Amino acid sequence: MDQIDIKNMISTLADYIPQASQWEQGFFESVKSQFEKRHTLSERQIEIVQKIAEKFSPEALKERETWYASWDEEKAETLRVCANYYMSTGYYRMLVDRVKESKEYIPSPKEYRAMCENKYADKVMDAYRAEPKFPAGSLATLRAAKSRSVGYMASKRNWIPDGELNVLVLSTDAPIVSAAVGAKRYKVMMVGETDTFYCEERDLKKMKRKKK
Repeated sequence: MDQIDIKNMISTLADYIPQASQWEQGFFESVKSQFEKRHTLSERQIEIVQKIAEKFSPEALKERETWYASWDEEKAETLRVCANYYMSTGYYRMLVDRVKESKEYIPSPKEYRAMCENKYADKVMDAYRAEPKFPAGSLATLRAAKSRSVGYMASKRNWIPDGELNVLVLSTDAPIVSAAVGAKRYKVMMVGETDTFYCEERDLKKMKRKKK
C-alpha cells in the first residue's frame, strides 16, 4: 500500500472513527499523527487500520443498520440476564459494564453473539425461562449439601447454618450466577426468622409435612 492509498484510507476512516471503540479511536489518532509527520506506517499498523475500516464498509454498515432495526425487548432481556451472569465470572468485562451503565445500550452483532449465544449463555437462559419448581410464597427445604451460591452471608448472621432448614420462597427471578443445571436463583427467608438470602433451585427440595 503506497502513501496515497494510506492517506485515502485514513481520510475516509476519519469520518467514522467517532463511532469506533475508545481503543480504536486512540490507535487511529496515533497512526494518523505518525503518518502526517513521517508519511509512513508499519505493515502491522496498516493491517490494524484496515481491520478498523472494515467495520465501516458499506456491507458492515448495512448489517448494523439491520441489526439495530431488529433489536427488541427479547434481545434486551437476554442481554441483561447474560450480563448479570458474566458479571460474576470476570469475562466480557467491558461489555458487561456498558450494559450495566445504560439500559438502552445495544451491542454490536459480534458482541451480542459472543456473550449471549454460547453454551453457557444457553444454559443460563434455559434456567431463567424455566418455570420455578418452588413458586413465590411456597415453603421448601434447603438441602444440607448446598451450592457455592449459598455461600452469601445472610443479613445479621455469620453464615448460613449447616444442615437442612426450612425456608419461605420470596422471589424466583434473582440474577443467575451459575450455568449449572438447576441454576434458577431464589430469594428466600428462613422459616421463623427475618433474615433473607439467595440460593439456587438445586439447593431446594420439597418440605416434608409433619404427620399428625
